[in-house]
Amino acid sequence: MSLIEDYKAEEARLKQTMKKAGLYSILASFSMLAVPMFLFQVYDSILQSRSVETLLAMGIFAIVVLIGYGIFDSVRNNLLSKAGVEMEANVSGLLLAGELSRQHGASAQSLRDLAGIRQVIGSPSFGALFDLPFMPVFMLLIFLIHPVLGLVVVAGACVLLGMGIWGDRSTSALNQEHMQSMIKSHQVLDMHMNSQEIIRAQGMYREVVQHWGQHQGNQLNQLIHSTEVTSGFSSATKAVRQVIQVLMIGTGAALVLADLATAGVIFATSMIGGRALAPVEQIVGGWRALKQAHATRVRLMQRLEEMSLPENRTKLPRPKGVVSLERVVYVPQPGVPPIIKGVNGSIQAGDSVAIIGPSGAGKSTLARLIVGYLLPSAGRVTLDGQDLAVWDPVAKGLHIGYMPQQSTFFEATVRENIARLRTGDPEEWAVEAAKRCGVHDLLMKLPQGYDTVISKAGFYPSGGQAQLIALARAFYGNPTVLVLDEPNSALDTTGEQVFHNALHTATKQGVTTVVVTQRPSVLKHVSKVMLMQDGLIKDFGPKEQVMNSGAVKAVSSGKKAGPQPNAPSPQQGAAVKAAPAKAPETETREGSAAPAAQVKPKAQVKPKAQMKPKAKVKPKAEAKPQATDAKSSQSAAKKKEEA
Repeated sequence: MSLIEDYKAEEARLKQTMKKAGLYSILASFSMLAVPMFLFQVYDSILQSRSVETLLAMGIFAIVVLIGYGIFDSVRNNLLSKAGVEMEANVSGLLLAGELSRQHGASAQSLRDLAGIRQVIGSPSFGALFDLPFMPVFMLLIFLIHPVLGLVVVAGACVLLGMGIWGDRSTSALNQEHMQSMIKSHQVLDMHMNSQEIIRAQGMYREVVQHWGQHQGNQLNQLIHSTEVTSGFSSATKAVRQVIQVLMIGTGAALVLADLATAGVIFATSMIGGRALAPVEQIVGGWRALKQAHATRVRLMQRLEEMSLPENRTKLPRPKGVVSLERVVYVPQPGVPPIIKGVNGSIQAGDSVAIIGPSGAGKSTLARLIVGYLLPSAGRVTLDGQDLAVWDPVAKGLHIGYMPQQSTFFEATVRENIARLRTGDPEEWAVEAAKRCGVHDLLMKLPQGYDTVISKAGFYPSGGQAQLIALARAFYGNPTVLVLDEPNSALDTTGEQVFHNALHTATKQGVTTVVVTQRPSVLKHVSKVMLMQDGLIKDFGPKEQVMNSGAVKAVSSGKKAGPQPNAPSPQQGAAVKAAPAKAPETETREGSAAPAAQVKPKAQVKPKAQMKPKAKVKPKAEAKPQATDAKSSQSAAKKKEEA
């Protein structure tokens, strides 16, 4: 579902509201003619006839019309303000969801842009745009009163419009530069706010203030320059409009002296001319804000075009937990080397897999691909044969428990954080999840137990506490797939034991479990090991087989362990996914019909003989047991001789 369509739909509703506002603008604009018409009648009729009744009648009529003007103008302004608020309310939720659904570059700037558009919609400058179409009507009325006065007001309007165009061209580049500088300053400030811990710990106050001050100072300098230019044009516009008023009165007086007009014409045309030129003055004064709003809308539209929310899809049954990687490639940005380089593999339902390897091998990226946080640049990741990209994200999230390296929380209670902010679920589910992974007793020791509010301004869990709460959140809802990324990096001895028990519970219950780890203690709770290096799966299979292979030693020593054994031809894909390190058993599981068909893959799928010619891992792996057998036979012979 494209968010740009929803935004355009909201803009269409806004336009309907603007039509209503335009109707009230018509009524308000014509109501403003009551004062000049009253003055015209007073000077040209009432003073000459000396009729008190006419004066009272005209005065009451003018007052009633002006009360109507106040009502019409208020309704128009309220319509615009309410329309802006409703637009922000309807779009902001979708916009936030769209930002969070992006793989990279989620930013709150789009929400700030939306708030800026809402503010401009309710501003006087935007309301003046509705009065601008009546400018020719008032000029025509002045022409009807006297053509000379009409020419004066038209000339004045041309001068004001020319000044507005000149001011726009003079300030456009300045406003654009200021906007970019302001966005950059906000981004730097957000980064510093998120780095409060390291700043306080290392006393980096001065350096941080100087670093942000450079961006903020640049932004403020550009703001001052832009404001000076804009204010200059705004003040000049006001002065020119007053000059036009003087010219209108002077020209009217000259016409009266020449017996070409009456005294009422002087005041009536002066007020009508002021009303005709007032919108121009307001628009020129608020031109900077209007231009920024236009640029903000363009930027927001471009941002929305890059966003999309998945459409409602058919809800699939609860998955068994089979995760398959099919030639998965992941490139973070165009022109950047891939982090994951065409990996293949299959994790069967109920498997417990430890992903190991050196730093920068792509372990965490692979975990993010498995849970669907990242989408492959090529290939696909499937859950029970269904591509994760086409799974309904909400339904998929119910079946996957994920614990990232950095445990972050929402400003809510511990129970609400464990429950993933799901208000419709029974409260006991959060307690059950905590008990299932063994952290219930530890959570009960918090200040208010499960009702402890997590907040940066109040209680915020320590590293170990955060990992245990995040572990309970991952277990919430009985997921069929559990992906844990360095889940015990901050745990003490007690927390480590709790984590091991939780891992044992998950594997015992048949949950497909994937653990990214650097700690050997985790390996005793898993059945399979996946070894990664340089974005490739170097070995994948039963724990004992992988750990005793030469690939682990080669990776540990920093050597290239050769191509991954589970990326052969498509015909061998099923065999490799099942157990790439045990070729004969895998080939048998493939179900080849003829013996010859079994023998042929045997020669093809020897990963260590065929696919690792340089490292010669298989000869080392084979030679090691032979050497051990030779040593053991020699030792036995020596003992026999001694006996």
